[in-house]
Amino acid sequence: MTFHRPAGRTATLLGSLLMTTAFAVPALAQIETVTVTAEKRVEDIQNVPIAVTAYNAEDIAAHQLNQFKDLQFSTPNVTYTKGNFTGSNFQIRGIGITAVGYDAESGVAVHEDDVFLANPPLAEANFYDLESIEVLRGPQSTLYGRGATGGTVNIRTAKPNLEEFSAYGMGSYGNYNSSELQGYVNIPLITDVAGIRLAGDWTRRDGVVENIADGSKIDSQNTYSLRGSLRFQPTEDTTIDIIGSYSHEADSKMRARKQLCTTDPTGVLGCLPDSATTGVVNLNSTLATIASSRQGLAGLGTSIGSALVGAGALPPAALPGFVNTFANMGLFDLGVAPTLPAPLDILNPPDLRKVNTDFAPIYHAHDEFLALNVKQKVTDWLDATFVGGYDYHATFSQESYNNVGGQPFDPVTLATAKANFFGMMNSLTGSAAYGNNYLPYFGVPGELPVSAIGGLGLTSGNFGAFSNTVTASDQSDAYSQQYSAELRFASNFEGPLNFLLAGYYLKATGHGDYYIVANTFDYPFIIVGAASGAITPGLAPPTGACANGCISPGYYHNDGTFNSLTSKAIFGELYYDIIPDDLKLTIGARYTNDEKFQQGRIFIFPGPVPIGTPSEAAALDFLNADADASQPGVQRYQLNNVTYSKWTGRAVLNWTPKIDFTDQTTIYASYARGYKAGGFNPGIQPGLGIPPSYNPESIDAYELGTKNILMDATLQANLTGFYYNYDSLQVSAIVQNTSVNQNINAKIWGVEGELLWAPTTNWQFNLNFGHTDSSIGNVGLIDQRNPTGGRSDVVLIKDDILGASIGQNCVLYMLPGTTQTPDQIAGLAPFFFAPPGGASALAGHGVAHANYGWCGTVPSSVLPGGMSWDDYLAANGYSRTDPTNPANKSDGVHVPLSGNQLQNAPPWNISIGAQYKFDLDGGYSITPRVDFYWQADMWGRIFNASSDKIGSWENTNAQITFSAPDDQWYIQGYIKNVFNEDSITGEYLTSSTSGLYTNAFLVDPRFFGFRVGAHF
Repeated sequence: MTFHRPAGRTATLLGSLLMTTAFAVPALAQIETVTVTAEKRVEDIQNVPIAVTAYNAEDIAAHQLNQFKDLQFSTPNVTYTKGNFTGSNFQIRGIGITAVGYDAESGVAVHEDDVFLANPPLAEANFYDLESIEVLRGPQSTLYGRGATGGTVNIRTAKPNLEEFSAYGMGSYGNYNSSELQGYVNIPLITDVAGIRLAGDWTRRDGVVENIADGSKIDSQNTYSLRGSLRFQPTEDTTIDIIGSYSHEADSKMRARKQLCTTDPTGVLGCLPDSATTGVVNLNSTLATIASSRQGLAGLGTSIGSALVGAGALPPAALPGFVNTFANMGLFDLGVAPTLPAPLDILNPPDLRKVNTDFAPIYHAHDEFLALNVKQKVTDWLDATFVGGYDYHATFSQESYNNVGGQPFDPVTLATAKANFFGMMNSLTGSAAYGNNYLPYFGVPGELPVSAIGGLGLTSGNFGAFSNTVTASDQSDAYSQQYSAELRFASNFEGPLNFLLAGYYLKATGHGDYYIVANTFDYPFIIVGAASGAITPGLAPPTGACANGCISPGYYHNDGTFNSLTSKAIFGELYYDIIPDDLKLTIGARYTNDEKFQQGRIFIFPGPVPIGTPSEAAALDFLNADADASQPGVQRYQLNNVTYSKWTGRAVLNWTPKIDFTDQTTIYASYARGYKAGGFNPGIQPGLGIPPSYNPESIDAYELGTKNILMDATLQANLTGFYYNYDSLQVSAIVQNTSVNQNINAKIWGVEGELLWAPTTNWQFNLNFGHTDSSIGNVGLIDQRNPTGGRSDVVLIKDDILGASIGQNCVLYMLPGTTQTPDQIAGLAPFFFAPPGGASALAGHGVAHANYGWCGTVPSSVLPGGMSWDDYLAANGYSRTDPTNPANKSDGVHVPLSGNQLQNAPPWNISIGAQYKFDLDGGYSITPRVDFYWQADMWGRIFNASSDKIGSWENTNAQITFSAPDDQWYIQGYIKNVFNEDSITGEYLTSSTSGLYTNAFLVDPRFFGFRVGAHF
C-alpha cells in the first residue's frame, strides 16, 4: 500500500484530533493533510502560523461534539460554562466574557459561514450537517470583520454539492427519554451550476434535575432547527452561497442548576465567606426579608411618624407607640436566627442534581440567520469576497430565584402582622374603607401573594401565586438583531508580495430585561404604599389619586430598553516571501471605530402609586421620577454614549525548514495586538456614584510555535507557547443591585500540545494538553463576600433601614487611639445592633465584627446636639473612611489581587483519545473509541478565596460503531460522561442583597443510548 497525505480533510492542528467518526475511519496508516481557511484562503493547517484546532464532519461525530460546550473536551486551553443569565462563557487561554451587561462582548468571536455573531446561541445551538469547526487561539483582528482578543470559532455549514443527489438520516434514543432526528437532502438543480441543500435537527429529552418539591424532572430540552442552502455557480469564476436557518427552543432548561451556600448564622452576610456547600441562605441577610422585618418596618414608622410630629399631627410622646405599630407588622426579627425545618437538606438537597423549588423553570429561545457569500475572481491576480449577514436571536427564561425551598412563615406572626396592618390603616384614616381596599392582598390565611412579572405586578392587579413560604423567581429575557457587511480583496501575484484588504460594517441593536419578584419583597411595599397614601399632604383621609389606596411597587426590574453598536473597520495584511517556500513575513493592521448607545434604568423603590397603576411608565409619570440625576430635567431613562477608536495588528515570521528527521516542519513567531470595546453597566440606581461605563480591553500577544509531521507521516506533533500582556481586562461584580464592570491588568502565559499518532491502518491515538498560567497585576478590588478584607479593625454592617442601600453591606473603620472595641458599636442603638450570636460570631470566618445598622447617612435632626453623622461616628471611635488608607471607603476594603489567577482558567487540561477499527468480512467493520478529559483545579472568581475554588474534574466519553460497506449505514452505541461526574464548570456570586450565595453550573449528567444512520 502506498501511503500519502491526501488533501481536503479538515481536522485539528496539533494533532488535529483527526479522530474520524467510527463509521468512517479511513484505512490509512498516515496522517492526512488538513486544510483550513483560518487565513481566509485554503491552506494546509500545518503551514498556517496560527494555533488552530479544526474538526470536519467525521471528527465532530467521533468526538461527540453536539454543542459548543463539548469543544472543551478535545481542544487545548478551552473552557465553557453557562452564565448566570441567558448567556454563556466560552474561554480560550483564560479569555472569554467576564463582564455582565446587555452590551458586554466576549473576547472569543463566533462566526457562522464568515458572519460574525454578536450574540451567538452558545447554549442553544446543536451542531448538525457541518463542513467544519475551526477554533483559533489568540487575538484575531486583521483577518476577520469583528476583532477578538482571545480567539475565534468558525462554524462552516455544509454547502450544496452541484454534481449528485445525496441524503442522510440519523435517529437516536437514550436515557432521560432522549430522542434526536437529524438529516439532510442535497439536490443538484442544474448540474455544476446550481443546487440546494436542506438540513434539520430535532432534539428532545426529559429533565435531568429532580425537583424534590413535587417529584418532577426539570432542566429538559426540546429544540429544533432547519437550514436551507443555495449554491449558484454561473461561471467558474463566480460562486454565490445563500444560507438561511431557523431554530426554536421551548423547554425547562435551567440557567443555574444549583445554589451553593454555607449558612451564615448571623444573617449579616447570608452565606459564610470561606466555604460554599449545599446549605441555605440566612434570609435575614436579604433585602426582601429586611424590608419585611420588625427592624425595617420600624425604620419606616420612624420616618412617617417624624414627619407627622413635625407637622403637628402626632404628639411627640406618641411617636414610640406609632413606631411600634409598624414594627409589629414585621414578619421577621433580625436579632433572631430563622427557624428552619429539619433536616435542612430538604431545603437544599446535597445532591447537585436535585433542587427544591416551587417554581417550574421556563426557557424559550429562537434564532433567525441569513448569510450571503459571493466569491468572484476579478482578474487572474485578484479575488473578491462579499459577506452579508443578518441574525435575530431571542431568549426568555423564568426560574426560581434560589432553587431552594423557602423559609415557612410563622402563621401566628403573619396573622398578627395582617391584623396590625388593618388596624394601622383604620387609625390613620379613621375609616375601615381605605384598609378594605387591601383585602385582596391578604385574602388567603397564612399566606402572602407574589407579583407576577408584567404590568406593575400586584400594583396593577397582576397576581402570581399565594404561598405560605418565602418564594421568589426571576426572569431574564433579551433579543438582539444585527446586520453586517464585509468586502475583501485578495491578490494572487506570482511574485513574493501579496495582500488582503477588507472593509467591515456592523449594526447591532438589542433589548434586555431582568426581573425579580418575591412575596417578601411585595409585602413591605404594600405597607409603604398604604401608609404613605394614607398620609396626604393635608394629613386628611386619602382623596384623589390614592382614594382607593396606594402601593409602592417593589419588584426589581433592570431595564435595558435599547442598546446599539455601530462598528466600522478597515483591515488587511501584506505577505512577503523572503525566501520562497521557506521563509515568509506577514504584516497586518486594522483600524476599528465602535459607537455604543444605551438607554436603560433600574426600577426599584419608585414610591407610592395608586392601586391599579397599569405600567412602569405610568408609575414614573405619576411620581415624576428622575432616572438620571446627572442630567438636567426629569429623565425617564439613563442615556449613555461612548465611542472607541483603536489601531491593532499583527506581525508573523513563518519558517518551513527542511529537516532530516521530520517529513514536514513549520516554525513561526508572531506578535499581535487585540482590542475589545468597553460598554455600559446595566442600569444604575440614581445617586449611588456607580460609573455608567467601563473601559475597552487591549492585549499584546506573543506566540512561538512549531508544527511537525514525523515518522513517515504517521505522527503529527505540534507545540505552541504564548505570552499575553493584558490591559484593562473587564471583570464584574454585583454592587448596589446591579452588575458593575471594572478593569484590571493581567499577564497570561502557557503552552499547548497536540499529538496524533496513526501507527497502523487501524489504530489512532491522540493526546492534547494545555497549560495556562495567569497573574493579575497590581490592583485592589472589594471582595463582596467579605468587604472587611479580613481586617480586625473593620466592622461589617448590614443595612437594615428602608432606603436606597437597604440590604447592602458596608464597613466602618475603627479610629486609632481609641480604647473602644468594635463590639461596642452594637451599643450605639438605635442605629446598630448585634446579630444573632453576637457581634463577633463571624470571627472564625474572616470577619472580626459584624452588626446590623446604617450604611447611609443618619440625619442630624435625630443625632445628639444636631451633630453630623460622621462626627457622631468619630465621637464613638469609628469612621466611614479608612484612617490608614483613604482610598478605602464605606463600601469596603480594597484587597490586593496581585498574583491571583484569572477565573475559569485551569492551569492544566489534558485530553486523550484512542480508537481501533476491526475489519470484518464483506467490508463491514466495528470501531470502538474512548475519549478522556481532565482539568486541574481552577478558581470561580479572581479573588481566589477558599470558597472560590473549583476542584479538578474529568470526563470520559465512549462509543462503538458497526458500519456497513462504503458507510451505507451504521449502528452506534454511545455514552457521554461515563462515570456520571457532577463536575462544576463555573460559578456566579450573587449580591449582598440576595445573601451572597453562589450559583453553580454543571456538566451534563451521563447520557447513553444508540444511533442508527444511513447515507443515500
